[in-house]
Amino acid sequence: MAVIRVGLIGLSGASSDDYEGTSWAAGAHLPFLTASPSFQIVALLNSSAESAQAAIRKYDLPAETKAYGDPTELALDPDVDLVLCCVRVDRHLLTVRPSLVAGKAVYVEWPLDRNLDVAKEMASLAIKHHAKTVVGLQSSFNPVIRKMRSLVQGNAIGRVLSSSFIGAAGNQLQAESKNVRYFLDRSVGGSMMSIHAGHTLETVISVLGPFQTFDSSLTISRPELDIVNLSTGEVLESGVRNTVPDQILMFGTSERSSAAVTVKIHAGEEFPGQPRLDWRIQGTRGWLRLTSPALFINVGGPEVKVELFRTDTGQVEEIEPDKDEWETLPIPAQNIARLLEAYRQNEWYPTFDWAVQRHDILDGMWRKFDLENAK
Repeated sequence: MAVIRVGLIGLSGASSDDYEGTSWAAGAHLPFLTASPSFQIVALLNSSAESAQAAIRKYDLPAETKAYGDPTELALDPDVDLVLCCVRVDRHLLTVRPSLVAGKAVYVEWPLDRNLDVAKEMASLAIKHHAKTVVGLQSSFNPVIRKMRSLVQGNAIGRVLSSSFIGAAGNQLQAESKNVRYFLDRSVGGSMMSIHAGHTLETVISVLGPFQTFDSSLTISRPELDIVNLSTGEVLESGVRNTVPDQILMFGTSERSSAAVTVKIHAGEEFPGQPRLDWRIQGTRGWLRLTSPALFINVGGPEVKVELFRTDTGQVEEIEPDKDEWETLPIPAQNIARLLEAYRQNEWYPTFDWAVQRHDILDGMWRKFDLENAK
């Protein structure tokens, strides 16, 4: 099979002191793309060609890697098979629109863009121009989630009666990092609502199936925060307004079994000595429990633990996920690798249309929040 030639958007060449962002392209995508014989980075797109050249040098990419500063130039490059976008959320459509119009295959990190309307526009463009699409919702590719889904669907705990998911964001209560200051700005679209809640919805639905009924309750418990440089502790701005809910409650019933499902995500850290994430699924024949020191199961980690309790035996056993070749990669890259491999092998993977379904749920949550706060 031919190598898939990648045009990567958002691999920063800036120094760590100057850069503001999450370095997701470098930490999650670059390790797989440079190690896999099936993918090859042939072009970079940054805010300028000079910035792209700096990234080529910083990460020791081949000298023939093309450097672009214009999304249209990348879209017109006949040597690029897949455009992979890792820039800030509100710049997704801006940077991939020409590639969608050109009919190229396009991967965009979750969320697709800042709101449902833009996400629908992106999905429509892809359909109109026959562009293949991939979205970075990786939860269902995590071997832990695959194992839990297999156990639930295999009737290991019987009919599911309830599910309780509670997770801490792990952030500070009084401040936000300068690298993600946009988390406080609803208009940007990258925040606890889209990233924390969106990935969590994908995780829960991956195991339990779609919601039959759904509701939510949202609160902004930290209306003002300081912006800080976490590496130095320096306060860069004081009392910045927060327009994004940071106490998120989602609840409803499962379409498969009418089980009661609750999801609670809160700002701040977890109770001392307890896991940051504790997810329990009750069935007629037992329980499944997932615990994790991190909230983001789409990323995963070595300390994620799944336990199965069977009522008939009265025993609790730890469940080991299946192994694969990608577990040797850095943790952030592992589920990215599994997702991109599913795309390469033409197996199931989430598309823009799939992402619009998640955006639709979040949009309903926002509309309810706005209605309640307009009173």
